[in-house]
Amino acid sequence: MIQIQQIRENPNKIIVLGDHEPLIESMLDFDYLSGKPEGSVVGIVTGRRGYAKYFWGRGEVLIPTYESLQSITHDPRSKYWFLNLLSGRRVLSSTLEAQSTNFVGGAVFGENTPELHALEIIKKNTTSSKLIVGPASVGLLVPGALKLGPIGGITPAQIEESGITKAGHVAVMSASGGMTNELINIATTAGHKLSFALSFGGDRFPILSPREAFLLAEGDPETHTVLYYGELGGEDEYELVKLKEEGKFTKQVVAHIAGTVADLFADSPQFGHAKAKADKAHVTAVAKRDALQAAGFQVSHSFAEFIELVNKLK
Repeated sequence: MIQIQQIRENPNKIIVLGDHEPLIESMLDFDYLSGKPEGSVVGIVTGRRGYAKYFWGRGEVLIPTYESLQSITHDPRSKYWFLNLLSGRRVLSSTLEAQSTNFVGGAVFGENTPELHALEIIKKNTTSSKLIVGPASVGLLVPGALKLGPIGGITPAQIEESGITKAGHVAVMSASGGMTNELINIATTAGHKLSFALSFGGDRFPILSPREAFLLAEGDPETHTVLYYGELGGEDEYELVKLKEEGKFTKQVVAHIAGTVADLFADSPQFGHAKAKADKAHVTAVAKRDALQAAGFQVSHSFAEFIELVNKLK
């Protein structure tokens, strides 16, 4: 799997599967505001050959559109990424096709990908080892180097205000797209710059697991602290505890696990994300908070406390 430092050091090019003009423009605006000489989006697979007009600063550029992935010629000097904007039912075939090419990774934006399809993509990725976030992910961000998806904002004003064009030392991770962007805002408002940020995706089976993301942070020399927002349900946090206990993760973490309100109900309710339901005692928000804290992570007991902890980071 490609490492975060490699993303910073190499030219990154993006092929978009499907069409979403504001989202594509946001990636070009990020590149322009980051001071890049040209945009990272070099092709859009729309099913037809031609060109699409976009803005580059105050000027205009034409981006080629293609019938298929096979019709695109890659520059061997660059790292290529895919952004899959297709509907959930079309995610499997398009992502498997991308996994079979020389893409180093990608993001799957669409929601409601059938779970069997997600599992098939994960199985394929165990051999291809590409850095892929999603399904139902707002994407992957490496400040100044790569904005893959709507992560960090859509408009130029949002991108500038979020401070995502300047690199720092705080990594942000969450299954929730909205909370990923909220954590970015909390970090930058507190005066911190990001090393990278990603959204695993809100579906039950994300292609990139929290464990793998923490290992990316551990291997990144620029990441000093991880801000992690988790939820009740699932056992991902116990994998993080295991990493800590085995000495495979050594960096500072500020974590918040949402969903303690579920304890007020006789039967745990289903929250917004597919995995956010505590059907066993050890996957409640309280149990997972206790486990993380016992392992040595900083864990907040309210979201207000989480913000306070971020504000106190050096």
